[in-house]
Formats: sequence, structure tokens, C-alpha cells
Amino acid sequence: MNRPVIFLDYDGVLNTERYHAQLAIDGEPTKDAWGPLFDPRAVGNLRKILDATGAAIVISSSWRYAHRPGSLCKMWASRELPGEIIDTIPCGATYISCGEDIKCWLDKHGRHDYVIIDDLDDFSPAQHDRYVETNPIVGITEADAQKAIEILTSKA
Repeated sequence: MNRPVIFLDYDGVLNTERYHAQLAIDGEPTKDAWGPLFDPRAVGNLRKILDATGAAIVISSSWRYAHRPGSLCKMWASRELPGEIIDTIPCGATYISCGEDIKCWLDKHGRHDYVIIDDLDDFSPAQHDRYVETNPIVGITEADAQKAIEILTSKA
């Protein structure tokens, strides 16, 4: 596989405080059978990254502990979300850090162009040049999307 990879967190990235506050104010549901609903603005910005790079998605979200990979793919399709989930981390039995699990995944699957999109920094210094930190209030912004695109398309 030569496609770039997005290691994607959900909470604070697609599931935003702003969107859930607005849903609550409007008296709308904030979750479905899988969990909290995702912010359409953040999803739209994820779509921009996917459209510009052709990247595949590897779920690094803590949702991977509550849902099997097949269930996450089913949720993705049911919610009509963009892109293709190809895997989840971790690949080891012992959790050390999200960054360690990503390194394990990369070691197992070969080195790829990749970006990490998360609202919490749990990554090694060597991964920081491939990390886009989101604000959990608003999730992926247009600026975050542009930074991710630049990381995935740079020839460095």
C-alpha cells in the first residue's frame, strides 16, 4: 500500500464540544447507537484532507477499545463519513502511549507518509513534525486540514 495514512482520533477531532453544545441548545440528539455524533464542519475538513491526498484512515481513537474494527467501519458507512478505514491501533497487547502504538503499526506495515490528527499530545518528539493538534472545542479546522495536507504531500 502506497497511500498516505491518517492516524485519526475522534473525541476533540470529529466529536467537538461546540457541536454538542449546539445540539443540546437545539434540543437535538447528541449521540446514536455508536456514541457521540460528529461535527459536520470537522467532518468536512477531514474530507478536504482525504480529497487532496487520497489517504487511508487508521483509527487511533480510544473508541477502538469499545468497538471492534468491523463495528467502526459499519458506523463510518452508516454515518456516511468520508474515506476508508483500513485498520485500528494498537497492534500490541500492552498500551504504552498512542505514539508507541502508531510506531508499532508503522513498523508492522512498513513506513508510510502519515499524519496524526489528535487533540492530546501523546507522541514522541520524532512524531511531532507529523502531528496536527486540534482544539477539542472546534475539532479539525480549515487551518488544521491545510497543515495535514502539507505534511502528507511534502516530499521531505
